[in-house]
Formats: sequence, structure tokens, C-alpha cells
Amino acid sequence: MKKNIIPLALGLSLLMAPATSFAESSENGALTDVPISNLEQQENDELIAEKDKAAEEWEKNKIKNGNKANASGQYYSISVSNYKQERTYWCGPAAVRQSLSFHKSKSGSSASLPSQSTLASKAGTSTAGSSSYGLKNALNAYKSTYKFSSNPYGTADIAGYSNPTSKFESRIKYVLSNKINAPIVLITSEFLPRYGGKDIRHYNTISAYSYSYSTGKKSIKMVDPHYSSTYRGAHWDPLGSTTSNGVVKAVYEADREGSNPVMVY
Repeated sequence: MKKNIIPLALGLSLLMAPATSFAESSENGALTDVPISNLEQQENDELIAEKDKAAEEWEKNKIKNGNKANASGQYYSISVSNYKQERTYWCGPAAVRQSLSFHKSKSGSSASLPSQSTLASKAGTSTAGSSSYGLKNALNAYKSTYKFSSNPYGTADIAGYSNPTSKFESRIKYVLSNKINAPIVLITSEFLPRYGGKDIRHYNTISAYSYSYSTGKKSIKMVDPHYSSTYRGAHWDPLGSTTSNGVVKAVYEADREGSNPVMVY
């Protein structure tokens, strides 16, 4: 197993920024650009390569077996609790808590879930938001507590691949079908129809994938920690593509905006 490396500091002034009220802070919960050490980047890339290879092998086996497990389509789901983010820029820590709720339930651990405040501290979250590297490290800090040490979280992009939609879909199906982890994605919200054009950089946890063979409809269940009940909750969003609105476009466009990775899985 690869050793987790602590990422470069995001800047002492950034990490030490005091918490502010909703009215004083930005709704954007995710940084656009973040630094990372060459060593952490290398180890993370190796981990993602291993995950992608496993996903490809799983997909090949399903095709070989004719996808006969469910003749009507594909459906993969895990249990994820929804938590309201406690500050406007704490969607990252709230999403981490949501993902940890899956591991707590799966492991049967009696350990209480960490607070959003604790997770914000572990992730290095500031009023400017979170980095995906920070969320990864916050999640992996509980790998022993909730017994997912053999499957540590890593961070990944999708824009650099020849088929971003296929890469995203493959990763999500693999981890959900095998109940490995609860993926967190960074989105640009304006590309999700339910946000009605509202534009923020925001983290959600994914809890399910659905593909109906009869209609061709593909959907992703997003567990949204937004502090407003208008957006918060578990929502079935269209998978979409890089050119049509839905989860993929929301993630893809967030990826194109900067260097902060858009998948934590």
C-alpha cells in the first residue's frame, strides 16, 4: 500500500483564516488551483492507475458475462447519509462526513462520525474553500477506524482523457458496484439542471448509478450537503456528457477551471 503524503501547505494565511458567518463568506466551497508536491502527485497517480485498471477489468468481465445480472439495466447503490454543511464554504467537510457515513455503516463501527469542524481542520479548509487533496487526506485519516485501509481514497481528473464521460462512468460504476467507497465530486453547479443556472464550485457525494436499457437513460444520485434546502438532499441527476448538461459536464467544466482535482474516490 502506498503511504499517504501530506500535501504542500496551501499558504499559512489561507489555512489560518478565521471562520466567518454565512453572510461574510463565499458560497464557493472548492479552491480552483492548489499546489502539490511531486512525490504526492506521483503516489496519487500510481494509486489512480491501479484503480482505473481494476475498473477496466471489472467492465470487461461484465461484458464477457453479458451483463445478465439485471436484464433491465444496471443499478448500483450504497448507503450515504445527507448532512447540511455548517458554513457556506464547508461543502467539502460535509461531503467527507457523508462519505464516512457509508464506511461507518459498512464496517459496523461504533465510532462516532467526526464533526464537520474536525474534518475541516484535517482537510485544511479555509474561507476560500477546500482542496480535493485535503478531502482525500481527511477521508484516509479514518481508514482504520472504519476499516477501509485496503482501499484508500485518491484524487483524479477527467478532462485529460480522450473520453471523459466513459472514464467518469467507469470509475463510478466500479466503486459503487463493489461497495469500495463513496465518491466525492467537485462540480460547477450551473451545469446541473436542478441548480437553475446558479454557479458555484461545490462538492457532492455520489451514492448511486442507474442505467435503464429500455430508455437509454443514465442517472447519478448526488447527495448534496448545501446549506439551503433548495439544493440540499439526495437527487437523481442526469449523467450527461461533456456537451450536454448533467453530472459529467458539471465535473468536466470544474476540471477545466483549474488544477484542483474533481474526483475524490
